[in-house]
Amino acid sequence: ITTMIKQSSKRAKNCLWFSTLVSKKEHLDIIYKLLKKAKVHEIKTIQMHQGNKITRFVVWSFLSPEQQVKWKTQRF
Repeated sequence: ITTMIKQSSKRAKNCLWFSTLVSKKEHLDIIYKLLKKAKVHEIKTIQMHQGNKITRFVVWSFLSPEQQVKWKTQRF
């Protein structure tokens, strides 16, 4: 995930949202710190429940809400 965050910062304007699956919640603090260090504009965590197991998707964007709208209109 660390490598993925570093690589995503190099392609910050090429993708609206980047995402990764995180199974252990203990890893979230480290991931959030790395994302803040990479100067991510927006971070969201989405939980999925499958029986007794909880997994999480962490998604991030380097674009502000205004830039996100512009990005979408240019591509779609």
